[in-house]
Amino acid sequence: MVILHVILLLGTIMLAARWGGMGVGFAGGIGLAIAVFILGVPAGSPPVDVMLIILSTILALSVMQLAGGMDYLVILTEKLLRHHPGYLNILAPAVTFILTVLSGTGYTAMSVMNVIQEVAKDNGIRPSQPLSSAVVASQLGITASPISAATAIMYGTVEVMGVSFGDAMLVVFPTALFAMLIAAFIASRQGIKLADDPVCQKIMQENKIVINKHTERVVAPGAKSSVILFLLGVLFVVCMLLFKPIIGHAINSRDLIIITMFVVSTIIIFACKVDMKEVKNSPLFKSGAESLVVVLGIVWLSSTLIGAHIEEIKTGASDVLRTWPMLLAAVFFCTSAMLFSQGATSALLMPIAASIGIGPDAILASFVAVSALYITNIYPTTAFAIATDDTGSFLSRRWNGSRIVNHPFFLPGCLSIICSVPFGFLLARIIL
Repeated sequence: MVILHVILLLGTIMLAARWGGMGVGFAGGIGLAIAVFILGVPAGSPPVDVMLIILSTILALSVMQLAGGMDYLVILTEKLLRHHPGYLNILAPAVTFILTVLSGTGYTAMSVMNVIQEVAKDNGIRPSQPLSSAVVASQLGITASPISAATAIMYGTVEVMGVSFGDAMLVVFPTALFAMLIAAFIASRQGIKLADDPVCQKIMQENKIVINKHTERVVAPGAKSSVILFLLGVLFVVCMLLFKPIIGHAINSRDLIIITMFVVSTIIIFACKVDMKEVKNSPLFKSGAESLVVVLGIVWLSSTLIGAHIEEIKTGASDVLRTWPMLLAAVFFCTSAMLFSQGATSALLMPIAASIGIGPDAILASFVAVSALYITNIYPTTAFAIATDDTGSFLSRRWNGSRIVNHPFFLPGCLSIICSVPFGFLLARIIL
């Protein structure tokens, strides 16, 4: 029966990879139906916590987007990148990393992809280099964000082990930042210059690509205010968690994030005169709805099948992981690559890790590995980055993804995790 369940899970994941996007959730739903109705597996718990945090955060970001906040951030990003084009390969991932840390979702990186591509093209830089590192950085940023679902679930796990929010962030934030720098360095070494690539030059000539097509963007009246209000909400969450022992409240990180995001959304709506009825039509809200379908389908299936064998998993894995705690990172890595979600991976594996006696140092040090969403190039941000580029820099024979893993996101992402996990263990040993 175990083999049959594994086949079902892997088959569903393969189907999900083929369908992509919201199809990942649909595939998970089909797999769940087979597991429950045909194989008789008791349905596991749906990932409610993850979905609620994602929904509330996306809601606040959608309101901010309608107020012009995302456009304002894009303008700031464009000024930074255009004034320092020589540092594009480090500034591009740094920008998407920061946006993700502050917003709690990697979807915000999509807002600056066009800017990154334009600046790269205008300055003869191969767009696939900064775009690939920017995508990887946006996924790594989830593990450094105080308001992401993944971090909230991780902290809920280590908090009961006696780890303060400050100590947890002192491990996970520098580890993710170090991983981002590694990814930026590796990506900048992939592929030849735009002018030296015959494939790119041919495509640019055929498509009559225009260089220096920069146009001024208009800032809405409430744009800056909406960004400030959103960041004040993030700061409130951080302070409430950071000074929890001093304040003495008993609110968990999930409830704190959800309540704060609802309050921030409401304040932005009235302060920046946003049409409440239009929130559901914002691009970010639609992207968030897609991610909810993905998480519900594939994670519920995984938790159902894994939950049916949880005792065997605990028995088989506990001794190995306690002896070799760094292997926990490999488990996080492989699972997130299959689930396409950092939050879903955390919701599935954090309770298991805690129940088999894995220490908080190993959990914190390995946490960065839940961001392995770049193994294939079908995740929304990776697919969007490829679609953004009109120079053909993703189409070279070496990096065109024809062999599934031979795409520009693979090496920067994998090597960033390989290098940063030992760094995380070192930090955890020093801080904890």
